[in-house]
Amino acid sequence: MNMEQKAGYNQRQTSGSYSSVFGRELSRSGTDNSLVFVCSLQERPIDARRDLQPEEGRASILVQLPARCNVNQLRLHICMQVQMKNYLPDPLRILDPEKYQLLYIKGGNWYEIYDDCQVLRTLDVEWCREEWGVRMSRIFVAPQREDTEDRQSAQQFLTYLIGHDLSSAAADRLGELNFTRRKFATPRREELQRRDPRAYALEPWTTTAPFLKDQQSQLTRDLLVTFYYKDICLSAKVDITTPACNLMEVFQKLLSENGHKLEYHADNLMLKVCRREEFVSGQSPLSDFLWVRQCLKTMQGLHLSVLLLTSLKKDTVRTEDWPLVDSFTGLSSSHEELTLTTKDVDDILMISLWDCSRNFRVKLLGIDIPQLPSKAPQNIFIEVSILYGNKVVSTICSTPKTFTEEVLWNTWLEFDVPLKTLPRGSRLGFTINSTTLESTTKESKSTGGKATDFQKGKGKALYFVNLLLIDHRSVLRQGLHTLHMWPFPVQEEEVFTYEADKLSSATNPDQANSMAVTFLLDRYSFPVVLPHSTSSPGASSSRKGSDADKVVNEGIASPVSPLSSDAVLRRLKEKSEHYGSNLPQFLRAVNWLKFEDVQDVHWLLRNWDPSDLDVPVALELLSVDFADEQVRKLAVQRLESLSNDEVLKYLLQLVQTLKVEPYHDSFLTRFLIQRALRSKRIGHYLFWYLRSEVTGGPYFRQRLAVVLEAYLLGCGQAMLDSFLRQVQLVECLNKVAINIKRLFPDKSDLPPTAASLLQDMLQNSNLPADFQVPFDPRITAGPILLEKCKVMASKKKPLWLEFSSTDSQGPPVPPVGIIFKHGDDLRQDMLVIQTLMIMDSVWQEKSLDLNLVPYGCISTGHNIGIIEIVRNAVTIAAVQRSRGGTTGAFKNEALFEWLKSRSLLQEIHYQTMERFVTSCAGYCVATYVLGIGDRHNDNIMIMEQGNLFHIDFGHIMGNTKRFLGVNRERVPFVLTPDFLYVMGRVGKKSSLYFHRFTNTCIQAYLALRCHSRLLVTLFSLMLLTGIPELSCAQDMAYLREALQEEHSEEEAGNHFLQQINTCEQLNWTVQTNWWIHMVAGIKG
Repeated sequence: MNMEQKAGYNQRQTSGSYSSVFGRELSRSGTDNSLVFVCSLQERPIDARRDLQPEEGRASILVQLPARCNVNQLRLHICMQVQMKNYLPDPLRILDPEKYQLLYIKGGNWYEIYDDCQVLRTLDVEWCREEWGVRMSRIFVAPQREDTEDRQSAQQFLTYLIGHDLSSAAADRLGELNFTRRKFATPRREELQRRDPRAYALEPWTTTAPFLKDQQSQLTRDLLVTFYYKDICLSAKVDITTPACNLMEVFQKLLSENGHKLEYHADNLMLKVCRREEFVSGQSPLSDFLWVRQCLKTMQGLHLSVLLLTSLKKDTVRTEDWPLVDSFTGLSSSHEELTLTTKDVDDILMISLWDCSRNFRVKLLGIDIPQLPSKAPQNIFIEVSILYGNKVVSTICSTPKTFTEEVLWNTWLEFDVPLKTLPRGSRLGFTINSTTLESTTKESKSTGGKATDFQKGKGKALYFVNLLLIDHRSVLRQGLHTLHMWPFPVQEEEVFTYEADKLSSATNPDQANSMAVTFLLDRYSFPVVLPHSTSSPGASSSRKGSDADKVVNEGIASPVSPLSSDAVLRRLKEKSEHYGSNLPQFLRAVNWLKFEDVQDVHWLLRNWDPSDLDVPVALELLSVDFADEQVRKLAVQRLESLSNDEVLKYLLQLVQTLKVEPYHDSFLTRFLIQRALRSKRIGHYLFWYLRSEVTGGPYFRQRLAVVLEAYLLGCGQAMLDSFLRQVQLVECLNKVAINIKRLFPDKSDLPPTAASLLQDMLQNSNLPADFQVPFDPRITAGPILLEKCKVMASKKKPLWLEFSSTDSQGPPVPPVGIIFKHGDDLRQDMLVIQTLMIMDSVWQEKSLDLNLVPYGCISTGHNIGIIEIVRNAVTIAAVQRSRGGTTGAFKNEALFEWLKSRSLLQEIHYQTMERFVTSCAGYCVATYVLGIGDRHNDNIMIMEQGNLFHIDFGHIMGNTKRFLGVNRERVPFVLTPDFLYVMGRVGKKSSLYFHRFTNTCIQAYLALRCHSRLLVTLFSLMLLTGIPELSCAQDMAYLREALQEEHSEEEAGNHFLQQINTCEQLNWTVQTNWWIHMVAGIKG
């Protein structure tokens, strides 16, 4: 029996009492279409956390209404009866949703009937039928809860973590912000009810990637596992295919064999990797654990701490006092129920948008601004556009006017776009442009007020703003509107974000100082809503079967009829497997303003099997090219089958893609929230990806903040405490970095006292005692090691910081090292490193281990971030300086001698050479494909083990660095004489290592070509970040050209061989640049 039944409110059991008490009040006329509500009046607010057995209330009244009525009318009838029977001193308060709630219980949870426009028939309450067939349900009418100190304190805590105060902007109860916050409670509650607390707390870091062919032999070997329990240390060799859950049995057996007794039951214990926040649990074999694979690669044993589960920090979730909202909140009725065709005027409550045949129009009233800008143009005009996704559906320009503080037009602008064709997510965009009076007057007369090439091409954009024409509740905008506009960006870094910013429907919060545009939309006597039904007045229901076969055979779409044809569905299933890769191309050609086309496409999408889509195709369907909700839903359905490991691969892009969504609440948003609540791994990175954007640009701040809030409300207290310490760390280090830059403004030179001044500042900072490192939550850092901290000698003055380890069990580990940077946008570095990791997974699928070093890097705010210090590594410049000062750049043998001095044993030297050759090949291919420029000997590093790797990715997609307008980089990638010398390639002399290098390069390059669609899609999704070097179609064209998409595999292989030859011929230019770099002492 559920909680609702225990409370005695199962309506099927109590319906007899309703009829006996209220039977004489029920009207038997029209009962087939009537609903009856038994409304219990509550004297005090209902606490959704505790009041699962509500009081009987002051009184109960009965309200009978037609099913087509809405919630507002239900409120009105409740108010009338309460007033008539004098149940409350001020019955009119019931009409105000801010003062009184309408609630019901379902499944042991409280639900609020939140949207006053919702049709009663769509309410998700539990209905029962009385003896004459009328449907009846019970609801509770209760005063709204007032804010408590506890709630305000909890909200302030969330505000600090989020970096933005949502409560300050949440005045409108039915506005999109509040509406979305309430609706997100449902998927969050559902996920929490499904969540296994133990699995959530002990989530393992595993991978589904296969073992490399040359590592398959390791699967037959035993792994040395050492267990640490209190002061006991025991070891055993374990089969690497052993399920993780069996390790506890191995430990118990070891204890018994060594005469020890386990005081606790095994179910109360856990296995944690020593000195790491990483657990070994679940059914996965040891070979699937990332740390185990690292141990195998470095030929180390696995060290595990045996700990009590009670030692874990609690994942307690604070129970919300918000009731859930009805699941149909914000959904409209079907067209058939809304159409005016069969209704009397008295029966009309809402109008279907599909009944509105007139063209869309807007009355432009005028603009005003408190103060003109200092360099105001003489004349301006307004460009008004209907936008859908990234497409301009139609544009009209006003006549030009002299630019003053207030400019009036007071004129109607009518678009050649029927109202009924407006899709959900369409926007009305306003752009104020400057122009000259003479030319614009002449042009506007000749074009009838339409946009001209001059106005659109040569007029300078000054301000812009958008309005969603159909709001988040599917209601068409009506009446008078004043929107505060955004100034067009003038700083170079802001210009690059405009392509994303112009998709936003947010308005400028600085209302006192911003430009405002006022306009009027057509008014109707009733709300006009977009029907949720996929049928439409213009959709044909009599397509012939032959037409259906034709459409499916073409691999495009299926007709509206016959929907139930098994043959057509079976044919569609067969075709969808073959045509999935072409789906984006087809959808780009759809006319989304044509009823019949959209209905056919929606039929196709509803019957398409998501599993038939490749992941790159699904990601492409989430790009800015596709605004249709059903298209994006199909893409998300495909992503739902991804493992946590795979979701993490694409999480960076998925967060950016939230900017493309027309509304805060979307299938993608809910997917990200639920996966983050299911996995601490995903949740950690989602937190930082969202927070860094929230603290950056204002255009999507509210949307990303509300997503972050939805996650934080369900992630649990342990995660909240961890995030708190990380945010405190970032804030403290940011203040220190700013002060250091103020003290040492010179671009490169640092006085000898810089380190001691930094250490004093750090000592006086309120740094947390311990914290999980933002770029890798598996690493926990303890107290700071002041003597090891220093200021790095580059223009941004990054801070080199080291922290001690917090764990004492297991073998010692080096200090935790991070570089804190202020003044650089690390999102581009994050993207490159993420792409390197994806490239590495592609290569590993082909059994290529190229020994990359994808170090940790994360943006933690606007132009601030943290980078991992790679141990036992130095720059190539440092190696060259150690072998001859600045002239070391020309000593080809310098690098070889340095590596040889680090690997004196012959066997170790062979391993070092293998790592150097493969890593050099990997980075040559990667830097060429990604067009990474500005490669000098201070941003290429070498590890003592032989791994070569690149850092500091400030120039990508072929955007090379120039000096006095001259391109300094003449080679496609870095392959200098000293690199070739290490491989035994002196002059044109052949060598086995160089032969292995070229073969590895070709294999790696051709492997990437097989995944070119994925790489292009991932980078195209990042166009919305505003990264300067990734902001236009030309950047994508570079990537396609680098991958030789239009050529055969043989031609592509020869192409890369030519690039290697070019590097050999021109590598002297690189040496010269490196020498100049060292002489000038230039730092990045």
